[in-house]
Amino acid sequence: MSWTDHRPPWLPPIPPPHPGRWLIAIGLLILAGAFVFILVMTVVGGTHTLWTLVTILVGLAFLLGGLLTRRRGR
Repeated sequence: MSWTDHRPPWLPPIPPPHPGRWLIAIGLLILAGAFVFILVMTVVGGTHTLWTLVTILVGLAFLLGGLLTRRRGR
């Protein structure tokens, strides 16, 4: 082993390579599922509830949280 293999203690920690990737993926999955549910209920003729809006808001929260984490990580 060489002395260059170790990080000096005075350097700050290295951030993760892809911050926020899982939050973005989960947010997109929730949003896609909500919109597929809306389309299916429209075709079937069912009624939409306000719970659909809650899932859309949760999906947007995950998506925005992941995007803000990515922006902060750079």
